[in-house]
Amino acid sequence: MMSNDSPEIPTEIIAETDNYAIVLVEDPDGEVTYNLQLGPVTVHFFPEEWDEFVEMIDEAGEPETIEGEEEQALEVELDWGSLYFTREEWDEFRSLLAQVKEE
Repeated sequence: MMSNDSPEIPTEIIAETDNYAIVLVEDPDGEVTYNLQLGPVTVHFFPEEWDEFVEMIDEAGEPETIEGEEEQALEVELDWGSLYFTREEWDEFRSLLAQVKEE
């Protein structure tokens, strides 16, 4: 049996919705990361990356309504990949980020 001698890594849920969460993690060396949990995917950001990401989402704003479109899909392109949201998912995601700004 292997033992885990590493200390617990402090985490704090700073915002959550039914499907998403933002967890603040402080590594043993004191480095802080923001972990964005999007269902089965977790994206890790250093503070400067997090600030840039939140600013980018703010600038994206609300999607344009396309006449005749029943369901809108939104895509957030990042250096390492893309995130896809339906309109309902986007609204939930934006409400998650709004919780962080309220603090």
